[in-house]
Amino acid sequence: MILGAVVVLPRVERSVSRDSTLTAAERLHAAGDRLHFDPRPFDAFASTLSPRTRYAVDVPPGERGPFITRGAVVRAYAAFYFLPAIQVRRASRVFRYRFP
Repeated sequence: MILGAVVVLPRVERSVSRDSTLTAAERLHAAGDRLHFDPRPFDAFASTLSPRTRYAVDVPPGERGPFITRGAVVRAYAAFYFLPAIQVRRASRVFRYRFP
């Protein structure tokens, strides 16, 4: 896990930024766009976070796919999108997301 975070992830990020035809903003939102998430709430909340800030996610379960609910997908996406902040079950800072 540590090897991936220290060695592999930076290489992948460099390759994506060098070889991608997407702009920086398009790269930032590419995964969320494919999941049909509205990027505005994610961007607004991310702008208020600092590294190691603890936050919770408030999202309804939403539709159930073949394996997990849409709410679980939002939680997983938020965990990566808001890095290096830390997602926890309960916190004074809460990201709220509602499906359209």
